[in-house]
Amino acid sequence: MPVSKRDKKGNVFCFPSCFCIVSLTKTTKKTGNKPKYIERVRSLVSNYKYIYVISFENSRNARLTELRQELTDSVFLFGKNKVIAVAFGRDKSTQLKPGLRDLNKYIKGQCALLFSNRELDDLRDVFNQYRCQDYARPGSIAAQTVILGAGPVPRFPHTLEPPLRQLGLPIKLVRGIINLECDYSVCQLGQSLTPEQCRILKYFEVQTSEFRVYVMARWSAEDGSVDDVSETDAANVITSLATKVKILCQKLDDGLFYFVPEPVNDEESTTMET
Repeated sequence: MPVSKRDKKGNVFCFPSCFCIVSLTKTTKKTGNKPKYIERVRSLVSNYKYIYVISFENSRNARLTELRQELTDSVFLFGKNKVIAVAFGRDKSTQLKPGLRDLNKYIKGQCALLFSNRELDDLRDVFNQYRCQDYARPGSIAAQTVILGAGPVPRFPHTLEPPLRQLGLPIKLVRGIINLECDYSVCQLGQSLTPEQCRILKYFEVQTSEFRVYVMARWSAEDGSVDDVSETDAANVITSLATKVKILCQKLDDGLFYFVPEPVNDEESTTMET
């Protein structure tokens, strides 16, 4: 049976005394952009007073775009950590400017560089202003413990009863209104969220993920110093989520029903169904 072109791993060449298959699928690695990238990094070093190593939690493209628009006097640089290390210099003899090689140990994993003339406290204020809540994605870490309060849920149409039941919620229809028969624990603080948990949180309009920007280190062109600011940065992060909440469906002044999160103290005894 003839072999299709799709199944062929290479082109077949026949010679009088031999038979061989030569693969034509190999491609050479493109390195032409590296010199340009290195040159760009080095020009940025010369134009700014500080270089910050920053990391993101629950990154969202829309928020990153807004940050870029807010910090138009600064430059974000993402990826290519090894190339950046080459641009900075790996040792004292090759470093572009004094102390710059010491910044390389912070440039690892999912991080970015921010070239700026702004002071650290100024940047922290900007980053805290752009913190926002969003719906959690599967695999993310729950930022709070979420409990659904027992009782009627008139905000839901009765047609949602089957999909909610499929997610394991203890519900029943009472006169056409979905009722949660008992308190239900959706997730615990620090837990890795499953797709089902994320769907439940979205149904009940609970946004447990927060977009955050952390500053890990800073290099100063003035004296070549590199400061680890991760500990002080964590101390200055604004916490906007309660560690534990109960979600209740309540009727507000406009006559409509909404999901209202109420903080729960650890001392309070709550009956939960998992």
